[in-house]
Amino acid sequence: MSYKSMFQDVRDGVDWVHMKGSLKEKTVENLEKYVAKDPKLPLLLSRMNEVAKVFLATNSDYKYTEKIMTYLFDFPHGPKPGTPHRPWKSYFDMILVDARKPVFFGEGTVLRQVDTTTGRLRIGTYTGPLQHGIVYSGGSSDIVCDLLGAKGKDIIYIGDHIFGDILKSKKRQGWRTFLVIPELAQELHVWTDKSSIFEELQSLECFLAELYK
Repeated sequence: MSYKSMFQDVRDGVDWVHMKGSLKEKTVENLEKYVAKDPKLPLLLSRMNEVAKVFLATNSDYKYTEKIMTYLFDFPHGPKPGTPHRPWKSYFDMILVDARKPVFFGEGTVLRQVDTTTGRLRIGTYTGPLQHGIVYSGGSSDIVCDLLGAKGKDIIYIGDHIFGDILKSKKRQGWRTFLVIPELAQELHVWTDKSSIFEELQSLECFLAELYK
């Protein structure tokens, strides 16, 4: 079995789980196990919102987004201890679900309003002004810029998918980008703590190269 076939098997499995929806089902069944929660998140977003507009764009549907975000902001206090609790939607100037990135950064899809009571989409294309607390479905990066009154260079986009988030938003819209890679923290520790092993491997590679000249 080659590394290529192993990669393809894992990739096909991940794609299948995503399309079937079982990954999200298992996630919401045990949020404490699968979702990292940080009490500093409300403070971070509130500070960002003091100096700029903040928007959320996710490929997930509204019902899943609601469960995840409600859990992430489920604290007895607001941005700081002693301040009143705030619903998660209040931290964002614009909320987009069903974004369908990377299509979102190109032609996009029809922008519609979500009925947050039922989770269903309202009939027709949304053409009104930006409304705080409203959840939208679909749309495009051009629509985001129009509703926020911003140009590409004015936006910094934070994502965790190098192709679907970072490359497409940078190339098509000129957005400034911020790539989140949690795995790098462990990798940096490995390179530091096991540096002697890597040095030994490098010397062995040099030895083999000399041997087979």
